[in-house]
Amino acid sequence: MISIKDIVYRVICIPPDGEQIDITNITTNLGWEEGEKELSVRISLKAYNTIYNGKRVSQLIQPGTPIFVYATVGAEQKEVVRGTVEKWAPTYTNGDSTLDIEAYDEMHPLRKNEDYAYFVDGVTTKTMITQILDKWGVPYDYKGPDITHNKMVFKKSHICDMLQKIFNDVKQKNGGIYFARAREGKVEIIARGMNEDIYHFDESDNTVSAKDSFDSGSIVTRVIIVGKSDKEGHQSVEATVDGKMEYGVRQAIVERESSKTLEQATDAANQLLRERGALKRKTTLVAPDLPFLRKGDRIRVRAGTVLGYFFVKSVRHNADDQKMTIDIDEDKEKNKETETDNGLSGIETDANETDESTGGETE
Repeated sequence: MISIKDIVYRVICIPPDGEQIDITNITTNLGWEEGEKELSVRISLKAYNTIYNGKRVSQLIQPGTPIFVYATVGAEQKEVVRGTVEKWAPTYTNGDSTLDIEAYDEMHPLRKNEDYAYFVDGVTTKTMITQILDKWGVPYDYKGPDITHNKMVFKKSHICDMLQKIFNDVKQKNGGIYFARAREGKVEIIARGMNEDIYHFDESDNTVSAKDSFDSGSIVTRVIIVGKSDKEGHQSVEATVDGKMEYGVRQAIVERESSKTLEQATDAANQLLRERGALKRKTTLVAPDLPFLRKGDRIRVRAGTVLGYFFVKSVRHNADDQKMTIDIDEDKEKNKETETDNGLSGIETDANETDESTGGETE
């Protein structure tokens, strides 16, 4: 159990002279977020632009300065996020001087840099990803898949887009859902839901609000697989894959590339139905801040209609309010495994659970 009231945040910066400066006491509006479609973490804060050792803070913290955020629970201090200052805005208003800062972690350069790459047919996931990261001198911890892929060609592509295309291909080949994120100076390639501690959020003690919405606007219920066009431009239907037809016909098309077999195209059609073959669910949770929670983590929730295990799609930490907002996706496989007869699908009954925590419990 973690008690939120016991969490203490610290903010450290390292100016060019190498001295570590604790700016916690002059920091406000501290927050950091991992967006659903972003690879890097964005740290934002406002600091009072006071004098330190004869210099303004704005002279010590400038673009390129490393920033570290720590959280202390009891006697244990952990690094929760680090980044390098990229946006820097000193402001002087009516006698007060402040400094607005935005910093990004080691993944951010992969969003900004473009490159090209060519990988032959039969190349493995690990070979592609490690070659890309080695080329750019990015330290990494690879815990990803190692399946084989068809030929992949990247022309004038951002590094992050290359990685995402590889991850998407792994997913289409039923190799699992993987992603990249930075942790303590390294990029880790891991599967979604690999966290050892699974935090539990309950409406009775540690959940502020839970919002659930469902939308049928983008649903797909049938996928047809078509071959290459003939000389007249006609395409023949090679296979039809039906999903949940009770919602009517909502058809999508998968074009079979010459480099892929019909079986591979059928796998892609089934993957499309898995992704879009049901009502689109959007679920948002507001809870006391757990600074250690990351995008991709598995959590467990019991709040209103939000019941069971979920994956964190995005998370926004607010250290000032000690609250966080998370967007989550249902972990359908885990919930199917843990269904019980207590009327709460996906929630296990644990005799050792307590409701005394003001924060997230762990399994």
